[in-house]
This record gives sequence, C-alpha cells and structure tokens, in this order.
Amino acid sequence: MDIPLPLDKLSLGSMNRDASSNIVTKDQIYVVLVSTGSFNPPTYMHLRMFELARDALNSEGYYVIGGYMSPANDAYKKRGLISVEHRIQMCDLACKSSPFIMVDPWEFKLCGNVEKKHNAMFYKTSLHFILYQFCGIKARQSSYQRTLTVLARIKSYLCESGFISRESLKVMLVCGSDLLESFSIPGAWIHEQVRTICRDYGVVCICREGKDVTKILSEDDILNENKENIKVVDESVPNQISSTRLRECISRGLSVKYLTADEVIDYIGQQNLYLNSIDH
Repeated sequence: MDIPLPLDKLSLGSMNRDASSNIVTKDQIYVVLVSTGSFNPPTYMHLRMFELARDALNSEGYYVIGGYMSPANDAYKKRGLISVEHRIQMCDLACKSSPFIMVDPWEFKLCGNVEKKHNAMFYKTSLHFILYQFCGIKARQSSYQRTLTVLARIKSYLCESGFISRESLKVMLVCGSDLLESFSIPGAWIHEQVRTICRDYGVVCICREGKDVTKILSEDDILNENKENIKVVDESVPNQISSTRLRECISRGLSVKYLTADEVIDYIGQQNLYLNSIDH
C-alpha cells in the first residue's frame, strides 16, 4: 500500500540545491526528526522534545528540516490505549501550531483495512517484510517492533522521491531516557534493530531528571559502541508532563489546561475520552 508522507511543513525550500539538478548538495547534513509512541494523548512535552532536539542539532551545524509524530497502531496492545483514529486526530491538532512537526499516518493506514482480529499478524508480517526490504534484517522475535521500520520508510520515501540524497539526509529518532534505557532490557528489543537504529540513523535522547544517561550508555555494548551517534540533550526547563498524568487528571475531573493544546482538550471533551482511568 503506497501511503504518502506529509511534506507540507518540510523546509525543502531552505536547502541549498545544485543548479544543475534537484538533488540537495552534500555540503550540508539535513535532519528529519521522528518520534514514535502511543501519544495517548499527545502533550506539550511531546512537542517540546522536538524543539529541544532541533535546537541541539542546529547548534552543532546540522539543519533540521522537519519532524514527524508516528502514532502506534492499535496492534500495539497497551493498557488504556484508545483507538488510533482518535490519537491521529489529536496529534494533528497538537502540532497544528508547529511550523515543522507533522503527523505520519503510515502505521495507522498500514493496517486500516484489516479486521481487528487479524491486525497483529498482518502488522507483524508487513513489518518484517519492510525491515528485510529496507534494512536487510530478518526479525527473530514476534514482539511488536516498528520504530526501525518507520525510520526506514521515511528516509526511503524522501530519498526515492528525489527530494534529497541519502548522503545528505539523516533521519533521527527523538525519544526520552526511558525508551533509550529499554534498548538494553533483555527481550524488549531485537539487538540488530537497536544497532541499526543507533548506527545508521541516530538518536536524540531528551534526558529527564532522575536518569543517568551516561550510565545507560556505558553499561550496554550496543549503545556504548554507537554513543557518538546518540545525542543526549538536557531539558532546559524540566517538567513532568506525561500522557499518563493527563489521563489521570481527566478521569478525576481535573483541569489539564496548559498541559496540552486547547484543541486537543476540546477534542477529548467532545469525544468523552479518558473518563474512566484503567491504567492501574
């Protein structure tokens, strides 16, 4: 299924192009930031992570030309997860004010026409095929893995469409320290995928208070050998906003204003979402 990648906020016009072609010159490395997750619901912290990552990379000479939120499909079985249709809508509303963050619906639409009872198997099969096609990796475990597939799909789409050369484009995963730490948990990830993500793409880890990221990197062989491609960024204005806390507040009838976009809050109210907390 050919699913277009949103391009409306991509800063293609800002890239230096060779006069004789439409391919971006190799003098500059351009970066596209990608965040995967449930976004249940999206919060201002999700958006802040993109801003922090962009500032850090631009200060090092990279040029961030866009960012994508990629909400997990419903095949991602997580307690309290609402339908991806709602989460896509909320992500669109959340990043409406951003000049560079977009929503990639690929994970949703990949399984959109498959009956729910077949979703998990369809997704696993499709994901393993794409991993092998794009990355040459045969997945050995049946757990729900999609991050590498999303990164590979975005890079391939942009490069094969002729917008930019592979040498000039760097697609990087934006994540928190919890996700980075999960890379080293036995059985949580396929080792080859972690190595490929860190080596061939790169990670921007937004470090929250209470996490020793230096220790996380040094104690894992794969992370340590690829630490030069893992950018650790401290939160300049630490906050503890999380989707879990938003859901808890909503279920208790408390205000969540200034924790996420007003449009997201309105949508949650209109759709009567998160009224019953089932996280515990």
